[in-house]
Amino acid sequence: MQTREQFYRAKQIASAPATPEKIHVYKTGENAGKTRKLNAKPARQGILPISEKTLWTWTREGKFPQPIRMGGNVTVWRASDVQKWIEEQSA
Repeated sequence: MQTREQFYRAKQIASAPATPEKIHVYKTGENAGKTRKLNAKPARQGILPISEKTLWTWTREGKFPQPIRMGGNVTVWRASDVQKWIEEQSA
């Protein structure tokens, strides 16, 4: 029996704090003076205690495994590569 390979998306790897609901007021441009409601986001606990920005920085600098593209705009990391990287860091 063949097992399917597991993949992680950036949101599953990185953690993020909760953010409250905000009202943004445009200061310039064609929308100047208009407001936009930004919805609250719940906290997200990924497998690493880092932000998505840090994840992408490490990837770009070669400190984290390279992701693969799966059709269109979907970028994922092989779960086996991520687990191996975590084990190497703890050694």
